[in-house]
Amino acid sequence: MSRFDSIISPSVAAIQASFPRADPSTVESVVSIGSSAAIVSALLFGQLLTRMSFRTAACISCLCVALGGLMPLLVHSSVSQLLLFALVVGFGVGIATTVLPSLSARFFRGKQLAALMGLVLAVQDGSSMLVLALGGVLAKGGWLHNYWLYFLALPALVLVIFMVPGVGAVEEESEKATESQVSLSQKGRQCWWATISCILIGFLSIFLVAVLYNKLAVYIAKYGLGGTSAAGVALMFNTGSSVVIGLSINGIKRVCRQWTIPVAFLLMALGALLFLTTRSFPLVCLSAFLVGSGSAINMATCPFLLSNLTPHRRYPLVMGVFSATTSLGFTASTWAFKAFSSAFGLDPVTGSFIGMLIIALLAAVILSLVRFQSCVESRFIEQ
Repeated sequence: MSRFDSIISPSVAAIQASFPRADPSTVESVVSIGSSAAIVSALLFGQLLTRMSFRTAACISCLCVALGGLMPLLVHSSVSQLLLFALVVGFGVGIATTVLPSLSARFFRGKQLAALMGLVLAVQDGSSMLVLALGGVLAKGGWLHNYWLYFLALPALVLVIFMVPGVGAVEEESEKATESQVSLSQKGRQCWWATISCILIGFLSIFLVAVLYNKLAVYIAKYGLGGTSAAGVALMFNTGSSVVIGLSINGIKRVCRQWTIPVAFLLMALGALLFLTTRSFPLVCLSAFLVGSGSAINMATCPFLLSNLTPHRRYPLVMGVFSATTSLGFTASTWAFKAFSSAFGLDPVTGSFIGMLIIALLAAVILSLVRFQSCVESRFIEQ
């Protein structure tokens, strides 16, 4: 459910063709606007999870995704209607992206937590990879068929009811909670800069990877590399990279050490460079894999760092802010890169990948120079 705000990506070009008078960036927002609602729900449920059970929050998430995703099958006469329903889906997705890391941190610590967060990421994007590919195939019969995938939210609801624990984010033992609050609040006052930095890194990672979800289908159609199914396959490589990264994140950290996050941004820069310099579908898939790998490394690393930088009882709220900020990055990406392209007189697709290349390189250089990850891990990480 945490990736269901973007499963219409393979159909962006087809939706544009169905509504030729609509602004292309507005049509692309069908994929990204849900992140605006996710900002609200992530912040809201980040606070509510200290009082609400994980099961209740997850049920609300599935219901929102099902409602917003299935309504377009009945009402689909304008782009505005699709945008409205995407907001409902996004609200549900924002809840899911807050529940998942908070549920993990509720029961695990240290290296166990790092490995679990990698596994969760692998399962999230592994399932999303298959759904995106299936969405591209379904869209061959018309973009509206892509929305049938949202029926998957209903069996997910059944699984949530029976499998997600009915506990909240805060442990019941008041003594343990008090001890955690006292010891970690002092650390929290010292590492606010690291917390903000992790949130900004997450923002940039999603801000950059959103270019693929907004532009990849258009890129493939523009250069005659395939149709909607090709876009679905390419996006499958993007999300599939998270499976590889999620299952091997601890090994990657051992190899890259304090350079893990800068390396992640370099992978995204390399992917953007390939998009700009090649016009081959196999290389498009490789580029999507590289961009996805960089984003996945950061999205597996930052929540783990935040779990060590944040008092346990406040972690759901911090993850709500993190989720909201990454959702903001997804939403802002379309309009920011449109403005960048217009300012420099560039084609919107080419300008987006040039912008991705510049930002990713700057992030890698700055984080390397200030030795951000080394500083955080040496001072705050719980082994």
